[in-house]
Amino acid sequence: MGAFSSGYSSALGDILSQVNDAFSGKSTGINVTSVVSELMQVKEQPMTQMQNEQTTINSQISALTNITTQLTALQSSIQELEDPINGALSQMTTGSSDSSIVSASADRTATAGTHTIVVSQLATVSSSYSGYIPSGSSLAGATINVAYGPDPSHPLKTDTINIPTTDTTLAKAASYVNSGSYGVTANVVTDSTGSRLVLTSKTSGAAGNLTVTSSAAGFSNAAGLDAQLTVDGVPVDSATNTVAGAITGVTLSLGAADKNTSVLVSVEPDTNGGATAIQNFITAYNAVVGSINSQYKLDSNGNEGVLAGDSMLQTLQGELLGMVSSAVSGVGQYTNLQSMGIEMQNDGTLQINSSVLSNALSNDYGDVQKFFQSTSPAGWGQLANTEMTQLTDSTLGPVAVDINGLTQTNSDLSTQISDFQASMAQVQQQLTSQYDALDALLIQYPAQIQAATAQLASLSGTSSGSNQG
Repeated sequence: MGAFSSGYSSALGDILSQVNDAFSGKSTGINVTSVVSELMQVKEQPMTQMQNEQTTINSQISALTNITTQLTALQSSIQELEDPINGALSQMTTGSSDSSIVSASADRTATAGTHTIVVSQLATVSSSYSGYIPSGSSLAGATINVAYGPDPSHPLKTDTINIPTTDTTLAKAASYVNSGSYGVTANVVTDSTGSRLVLTSKTSGAAGNLTVTSSAAGFSNAAGLDAQLTVDGVPVDSATNTVAGAITGVTLSLGAADKNTSVLVSVEPDTNGGATAIQNFITAYNAVVGSINSQYKLDSNGNEGVLAGDSMLQTLQGELLGMVSSAVSGVGQYTNLQSMGIEMQNDGTLQINSSVLSNALSNDYGDVQKFFQSTSPAGWGQLANTEMTQLTDSTLGPVAVDINGLTQTNSDLSTQISDFQASMAQVQQQLTSQYDALDALLIQYPAQIQAATAQLASLSGTSSGSNQG
């Protein structure tokens, strides 16, 4: 009310000043536009207050939306730790004493251990090449028969390739083969003696072995071979140099053959990936807590954040602190985050005690998994994920409820402002009419004064003449 009263008094004083100037002859009339503008500024102060309130609400919604995004990221980081199938703590890693001979990858079904691999032969791809085709000649119109498999008399499948009569060069013949759905690819090899058509099997190993015949040209066949290796002393035959199934959950990639070298392939939990996932969780958690803490810090002007007075924020802060402080039982030696080296700081953020966490991941990985992944009894990961699901609920979550309430208030204010503006348009029209009328009177006032003065002077002259007679 103080600002409104002060503004109204100022506007009234200005109006009276203009009126006095008009009466005293210092000016003609009043500035209606200026007068109405001043009065409207005073009358529109409630709207300005509503607009300022909207600005504050928009800032609050923006801050809450940022916290919502951070909460979602936090839940994702917890789910990464909790997931027993695709989560980081479920992954295995491998090592090789000689990766040039054999390397490996493993999925979650692999069992930790070390395996001895000896590669005596790599899988090769069969090929067949024609004799030299004389210059000016081609395979146009020729039929090429291809049999696949280790026994040409009992092929696993066959192809009959009929080269069109229009393909009058070897390059065209190769292009025709490659455009078809045959089990071979074709190219032309040219040297100082001439050119030959080369067919290469699309299937490696003995199953893709080629036997090629044609009445148009003789073909020489190079057999495809299966990879030969032993895994922990057990012979293994593979059509390709990628061997899956020899060790459960492990895929071996063969790079070279050396029957005299035993390669040790290790399979173990991916502790580095687990450590990274835990660090990602801490980073995500600290981001949320940092945003909450920032609302209670004073800026350079001594003001707190726009959410400092929001009681929901304190409730959320309490929920998060309770979540990371909670303990579980019956899931192994680790009962809470602190017991494995994830420690809370004075400001509520978390940090890692590297030596404690490293020891847990290196020596007690199974218990770390149980702490985060156990479902019966519920481990910390399951309980925390349930908590986060409630906090991030887009309808009933505390932040969502807060945002929805502010959004509704903002909408109500917009309606009030719209109605107020409509009302002010009428007020402005009324004021303009009133002060236009006043201005017209003030403009006429000097002329009326002058006429009255003239009349008085005339009456005065008439009176003097009568007295002399």
